[in-house]
Amino acid sequence: MNNSTIAWKTRAQLDDFMVKMFHGFSKPLNKFIRDMVYGIQATGDTIITDIARAVAPEDKHRNVENRLSRNLQTEGLHVKIRDAIQADAVRFIDRNTLVIYDPTDVCKPHSYKMEKLSLVRDASRSSKENVVTTRGYHGCMAVACKSGSRKTVPLDLKIWSSLAEGHKGENEEVLDVMRAVDRATDGRGIRVYDRGGDRPAFYDYQLDNARKFITRMNQRDLWSWKATKSNEWLAGQCVMRYKAVVKFDSHGKETNQLIEFGAMPVRLPWRDEELRLVVVKGFGRKPMMLLTNLAVNEKAQAEGKDGTDYSYKSLWQVVEGYLTRWRIEETIRFVKQCYGFEHIRVMSYASWRNMSAIVLATTYFTAAWLGRGVRKDVLVAHIEHMHQRFNEVPEFFLYALAAGIKRAFVRYGNWETKAVVKKKDDSQPTLPGWDELSYLGVG
Repeated sequence: MNNSTIAWKTRAQLDDFMVKMFHGFSKPLNKFIRDMVYGIQATGDTIITDIARAVAPEDKHRNVENRLSRNLQTEGLHVKIRDAIQADAVRFIDRNTLVIYDPTDVCKPHSYKMEKLSLVRDASRSSKENVVTTRGYHGCMAVACKSGSRKTVPLDLKIWSSLAEGHKGENEEVLDVMRAVDRATDGRGIRVYDRGGDRPAFYDYQLDNARKFITRMNQRDLWSWKATKSNEWLAGQCVMRYKAVVKFDSHGKETNQLIEFGAMPVRLPWRDEELRLVVVKGFGRKPMMLLTNLAVNEKAQAEGKDGTDYSYKSLWQVVEGYLTRWRIEETIRFVKQCYGFEHIRVMSYASWRNMSAIVLATTYFTAAWLGRGVRKDVLVAHIEHMHQRFNEVPEFFLYALAAGIKRAFVRYGNWETKAVVKKKDDSQPTLPGWDELSYLGVG
């Protein structure tokens, strides 16, 4: 399969994506989003001038650039794009799907004229002992993922400024992301957070609304043994009933680490609900402490014909669920490296928020939509192979897919100079499932 054929098939899918995903949008906005998604895929960046060159022939560059810039300022467009994506993504989420949240920051140290720039943490120059701040925007990403899977489905990519009108604090901004996902999914899934999610406001929201969660804890007092105790002290008393060998740690670093884990009942001091403190030892000097409201059967052996140890299974669900959390960190790196998320050069705050939603749409097209309506096993495989890595299947397949699409689009020409001629396709539209990409090592 040559580049032009792959480009035609991918463009045909982009047309289908726009028709089905954004059918309620006006024609100008629909065309605008299509041009932006195509341009970001073709250029690997978010610079409007380059996107215009990817979309239109040379004599139309200036007009297209002006049109894109004008539409990018549409107030509230980011919410409409997010809602459309989440309405489609709900198909991937069942009661055991992980819904992973992670904060991120966009650093713009050399920008002075962008609207509502606030101080953010510069991760590249900060350490635990010394936090370095710079100009930028705060953000939060949400993805869906099956426990232990390599495939992520992006759900939200929100950007905000602490200087914006109506800003109510970081907790409320993140809670808005949670509420939007919960509305779309009817509260299904298991919410997973790193230590940044260890906040009373988040616990209260989840427990008040009967949401399942797994949160890695900082040092915090818990109620156990009829007294308030430090969670670190409790972790030292927890019996490590089980052992397992894991291939990846919580940051995605490859390892063959023997771990031990166990659990004990606890409560938050200001709540009445019984929770579980799951303790994991083996990743470092201090134990990993996970707080969850997932049911944990503490019987060593459940009654049943197969004699399955359901206690082990229920605890391993918590441990593996948290260890899968690193996939969201990889997704954030992906949007920054492959789609130029930190290269955004727009002045207005509204344009910034809308561009983040368009990057979300671009990522969703690559991660979750690609493959629909065509022979997915051919299309996905060939796009994967276009980005050759010495016959090695990349650990994070989105990089290969993005590189393959970009290569095809660059060789094919801009959107307007080569029309898509649809061929007869009698196949039924299908979407690759979690297991259908396993042959590529992405399931």
